[in-house]
Amino acid sequence: MNKMRIAGAVLTSLIVGGLGVTASGFRTPVATQTLKIITWVNPPAVAVLKQINAEFHKKYPNVNVVFQTAADRSGPYATLESTTIRGNTVDIMGTGPIQPLPAHPTTSNMSNEQLWGTHGLYVPLNSQPWVKAFSPKINATEMYQGKLEGLVTGTYTQGVFYNKAVFAKYHLTVPRTYNAFIALCKRLKSHGVTPLFDGLQDVGPAYLGFIYEPLMQEVWRPHVLGGNLNKALSTGSARWTSPYFVKVMQREKTIMQYLEPNFQGVPWQSMPGDFASGKAAMLLDGSWDLAAVHTANPKMKVGFFPLPGSNHPAYNVPFVAGDLTWVVLHNAPNKVAAYKWLNFFSSPKIYQQYVNAVGITPSRLGGTYHSFAQSVMGPWFGKGVNAAQVFPDLPASGPYWDQSSNWPKLQLEMYQGTYTPKKVASMYQQGWPTVIK
Repeated sequence: MNKMRIAGAVLTSLIVGGLGVTASGFRTPVATQTLKIITWVNPPAVAVLKQINAEFHKKYPNVNVVFQTAADRSGPYATLESTTIRGNTVDIMGTGPIQPLPAHPTTSNMSNEQLWGTHGLYVPLNSQPWVKAFSPKINATEMYQGKLEGLVTGTYTQGVFYNKAVFAKYHLTVPRTYNAFIALCKRLKSHGVTPLFDGLQDVGPAYLGFIYEPLMQEVWRPHVLGGNLNKALSTGSARWTSPYFVKVMQREKTIMQYLEPNFQGVPWQSMPGDFASGKAAMLLDGSWDLAAVHTANPKMKVGFFPLPGSNHPAYNVPFVAGDLTWVVLHNAPNKVAAYKWLNFFSSPKIYQQYVNAVGITPSRLGGTYHSFAQSVMGPWFGKGVNAAQVFPDLPASGPYWDQSSNWPKLQLEMYQGTYTPKKVASMYQQGWPTVIK
């Protein structure tokens, strides 16, 4: 009897451990599974996700994770997403939050990610065990008709990161107004120091958003009824020809004069390392790149302040936006493994590992985090005005200059003198009624 109990215990152990036993006594391993995940290139995030995938495989050895990335969300990665949707070969896809949707969502004015999320191509995740551990406010940015379409990893903060040693050398203080900021840039330039750094190569003028987005928030949004510029533009109660937007364009053009020479030819991926090596006193960027700055120069003392677009200090606060969002595709080959991975990723220890590595403001409730971004940004970490209150979701098609891929190009042409700020405003407004009709 004892031997029978022992044999039964061994059989149970083999089954629990992932092995089957045939009638002849031979062990047969459980079939190996593949879980495929794709996302865009953010070097600190990619590095920590590779580590997390290795830890996941250690816990679930029968699941092999295939991890694929592509650079530029509006370029190669957008192409990879479209190929993925058509091919049904990926389980988990990295996207942005689908909210806010346009005021009158249509197949022509929604982004591809929004279109897929509102047309059943993502699996609703409301019943997953991690959902209640995440902020309802942040979850709401990925909700559609009561369905939670993905896991929003958190929010990033944009602004100005500065080299404290350079500021100390020239006896500079953190500017709180636009005039003080321009005066600071002029002083640095007079000493032969490049004031600002921003790289556009391989990503294009979309990275001028580090300038025009906070300016729209600080110069224009405070004068919109209800404080929601996105809604005002989307309903037509605000127009691109507003004198406040013209002022945004004028100030953007002025600020661009203090960027590094040939900023259009500087690769966006080299920005953190270039700043860390002392090529400029300040970096226009998001908190996602601070880990890379710290890796490139661990001894560098970095500070932060919101880009001050207004001469009213109270208006000058950071620009924040939801970022990497994991969705499970409706036609995913391995949904069970995808759910396991999301549950693993969202567990306290693993999620903390991710947050500390990438400098994102956590969307998971509770927990203790110690990222380099948090130490640099201090009380500003995760604080500010959300992009949903500022910038409208631009259509992928429609009037040429209002398309998401073309809108930033006018900023560059304005800087180069092709168009005046007032002309740029009128060019955006010309087709805008068609977008919001």
